[in-house]
Amino acid sequence: MAKVKNINGTSTATTPCKCGTWIKHWQTFSGKYAICCSEINCSTTRNLVGAHVQRTTPDMSWYIIPLCDSHNKTKGELEIRSSVVFVSANKSETCEKK
Repeated sequence: MAKVKNINGTSTATTPCKCGTWIKHWQTFSGKYAICCSEINCSTTRNLVGAHVQRTTPDMSWYIIPLCDSHNKTKGELEIRSSVVFVSANKSETCEKK
């Protein structure tokens, strides 16, 4: 299980990548399909978004994971299922890699 903090305000501060949406970005680079929220105690299957998060470790990188709309607005720490794949939010490392 990993702990993350949501990077709030990124929906208007970051432009979508070539994938079209951040949830599609996650699906493309994780090789998985988002079926429910990544928060360990949430089973929501609706309104999933590709959320920008940071791990609560010294790693300052931004990642995309699927979260429900409600958890995407959370300001505190979230516990994430251990099976969740963290996909880099850095477009130059993924969909815009040259």
